[in-house]
Amino acid sequence: LGVLFITGSIFKIDVLVTFSTLFLLPSLILYYRYRAKKWFLAMVIALLLFYIRDLLMIAGFLTNGFWIMLTFSLAILILYIFSFTSFKSARVLSVEILSLIIMYGFLGFLFFTIADLVPQVIPSYKTVTYIYLALLIFLLAFTFTQYLLKSHYASLWLMLGAASMLVSELSLFFKMFVISDISVNIFFP
Repeated sequence: LGVLFITGSIFKIDVLVTFSTLFLLPSLILYYRYRAKKWFLAMVIALLLFYIRDLLMIAGFLTNGFWIMLTFSLAILILYIFSFTSFKSARVLSVEILSLIIMYGFLGFLFFTIADLVPQVIPSYKTVTYIYLALLIFLLAFTFTQYLLKSHYASLWLMLGAASMLVSELSLFFKMFVISDISVNIFFP
């Protein structure tokens, strides 16, 4: 399904994109159930909310904009709550401080670079778009900090998931509002 989604997105075959979108997240949830043997309900609910958002986007972004942003915001909120509740403080080494400064500097640069485009491409929804971008970037910053402080597989996968989501969402933003280039169609799926 992932290969079908990527192929449909790159070559703009709407039938493949729609078909794979309908079944991709349910199959991931079933695979998660098979591998984990135990439901982590917060993650399943977040995945279902992302699935509902994807279905609403297929139905039409402009007609379902409020519901798309609502389901996305609730899913991100669940990920934030999960991140905060599992956050543990630890001693920070000097190398980690350098890593944090580099990462935060990069994320700040990324936010301000993309935020500079917002008034030109979405003049009527600037505030919502700024919040959308900030939520994504803060989630990655927080999960990166959590990984540096905890350094175990769960925080690593959460950070990698947040990074993947940031790349995918920014590619979707560029695809919908800025330019529908082949590079954007490769990174979005």
